[in-house]
Amino acid sequence: MRTWIAATCGLVMLAGCGGSEAQTPEQLWGVWGADCAAPFVRMEGTKIHVYPDNATYVLKSAALDGPNLKVSYDTPQGAVAETYVVEGATLRLDKGVYGGQEATWHKAPMRKCGG
Repeated sequence: MRTWIAATCGLVMLAGCGGSEAQTPEQLWGVWGADCAAPFVRMEGTKIHVYPDNATYVLKSAALDGPNLKVSYDTPQGAVAETYVVEGATLRLDKGVYGGQEATWHKAPMRKCGG
């Protein structure tokens, strides 16, 4: 019985270590905006800050697929999955799924703001 309890506690500790968190590619870390006076998003490590929401979310997934950066995260309003297109030194929000609703964006390309 004692061995079973120790094994169960070990599994719970492993699950809580956070080693499976997604991370944006380091070259995309920073603040991005079409107008840096009103940035849109900040990507850094395992988190994404969405300025219009005034909120930071932990990434569930983040991966480059060719020129596309695909990220997903949970918000209080529901799950979000977005695709950003990397075009040279710019990043453009292309499409997303927000709480089950699909949206295609026609946003201006963003550049990295500040140093």
